[in-house]
Amino acid sequence: MVKPKYPYLVLSLFTLFVYQAGAQTITIDDQVFKIDTLYPAAKTSGQWRGLSYPWEVTYGPDDSLWVTETRGYRIVKIHPANKGSRTILNLNNLKDFSYYTAMQAPQGGLMGLAIHPQLLSGKPYVYVALVYHRNDGGDALNNDNCQYGKPAGNDGPCYYTTKILRYTYNVATSTLASPVTVLDRLNGSNDHNSGRLTIGPVESDGQYHLYYTVGDMGAGQFNNLNRPNNAQNTNIYEGKVLRLNTEPDADADDGFFNRWIPNDNPFTHTVTGHQSAVFTFGHRNAQGVVWGNAGGTWRLYSSEHGDVSDDEVNILESGRNYGWPFVAGYADNNYTIHDGSAYPKNDKLAGKNIGYEDTFAVNHNVKEPIFTFFSPDKTIIQGYDWPSNAANYWPNIYTWQTVAPSSIDFYDRMYIPNWRNSLLVTSLKFGMFRLKLNTTGTGISGDTIRYLTNNRVRDLAINPTGDTLFFAIDSSGSTSGPTGGFSGSTVETRNPGFILRMVYMKTLPQVSLPERKPTPPVHEMVKIYPNPASNTLYVAAPKNTSKPLVLRVFDMNGRQLFELQNNKDIFAINLRSAPRGIYIVKLYNGIGINLATEKVIIQ
Repeated sequence: MVKPKYPYLVLSLFTLFVYQAGAQTITIDDQVFKIDTLYPAAKTSGQWRGLSYPWEVTYGPDDSLWVTETRGYRIVKIHPANKGSRTILNLNNLKDFSYYTAMQAPQGGLMGLAIHPQLLSGKPYVYVALVYHRNDGGDALNNDNCQYGKPAGNDGPCYYTTKILRYTYNVATSTLASPVTVLDRLNGSNDHNSGRLTIGPVESDGQYHLYYTVGDMGAGQFNNLNRPNNAQNTNIYEGKVLRLNTEPDADADDGFFNRWIPNDNPFTHTVTGHQSAVFTFGHRNAQGVVWGNAGGTWRLYSSEHGDVSDDEVNILESGRNYGWPFVAGYADNNYTIHDGSAYPKNDKLAGKNIGYEDTFAVNHNVKEPIFTFFSPDKTIIQGYDWPSNAANYWPNIYTWQTVAPSSIDFYDRMYIPNWRNSLLVTSLKFGMFRLKLNTTGTGISGDTIRYLTNNRVRDLAINPTGDTLFFAIDSSGSTSGPTGGFSGSTVETRNPGFILRMVYMKTLPQVSLPERKPTPPVHEMVKIYPNPASNTLYVAAPKNTSKPLVLRVFDMNGRQLFELQNNKDIFAINLRSAPRGIYIVKLYNGIGINLATEKVIIQ
């Protein structure tokens, strides 16, 4: 782990952290950002109403954001310059179900969107993926579990159908029309549809290709407990990443969409003999996929939801197996406890006992991730320590040690110092993580830095210059597990349905404190000192407290004046420009627990 040059950092808080017309200025990892709301731009009916579960946010070549609403089934364009917005396509007429009458609605509806790199120069194509059909009574795959009023999770899986469409964009009218089906009859579910799309660079065949993530349909958990897990079956498009043409080739159109499937893909269907769209397999729920060029080589990176832990960041390589449901995270055998004693229910993947992960990985050409969150003996979240007996340790299944990675992007700009060649992984629990790649782009080096703490971030986009990031925030916490109820219940979130904008301002210089430094407290408790304070206020937390530490300052009327985030156990705040008075100072750890509340006098 890279150690900071100075153990303490002086920050001039009262001059940096202010609200200006709805914007907030914050400092993270010594860098200053301004955050405001891009959408909604104004109140509707007296309230700030966001989008209906924004799923994809993409920065288009027309200097606008293209956003999909997973439940609203709209594609909305938002203009960062003036905060203007409009619906350019409404796809509600393509689906035959309603989120309001389906007890087991799909996890994701209108999902991924990808814009052809030559949208404004001869290839005006936009690709979208959507769940559109609910397999009700009479269909071959049906257990009547999508019916409104059915108790959740007590009667087997719920089947849906998904497809990918290509639209043609009319620049003059700013509309999408002339839909063409790229791929249809994809299995869908109320869980783990994944649904991300991306287009890479021109490849060795001289063509652009479209990549699409398909989850394992939630097989092995909740109401899908008895649904077969097909992530290892290359004949079935579940638990896969697919590779498709952006334009149809010269193959005969025989109803198997083979004109849209590249002829150099690594697999053919073992029964029909048709070329397969499968690029990689053995995935659980990869909701992030992006191309990036680090060290002079283009690579396809993905982020993937773990089960009760082991969220992954992978490099996807043609034809490779990524292990699920027999390997989660690294092949470290942390799911092979079958004695049923110390860690009950932690001996299964996808609801079934497995053998040794390392043996399966060797025998089935499994490619391990380059990074995992909450994995024993590996780099994990700042300030989080595993117990000393972590040799074969697995957290209790009910603690859900996951970050829920919802998307991934690649930062290749020069604008923000030290960000170039970083992976940006959004999280449904912890905001966004920045993972710095090594010089070859094959691994993660240094610390992981966290942003937008306490926001449930679904996706992000980066503007061309690299000084601004845009974040799509979930409307509520309605996914499976502890972040929300699985059967339709919701948990309120901050900035629900909003598109947030984060603009880089500057990087603070690192400076040394005067030679005489107050002695940090030796006991294991938070200390905010001295009090009263004049020029400098010090904050000290116990070693390895979960990061980032979040400091919030309020006036005596309870109005929050500013917020600071810091990734060090001990840091200092410059008060020389602070107005004199009495303030309430609150310190929170990285998972939102209030560590201390102090009334501080500045004199």
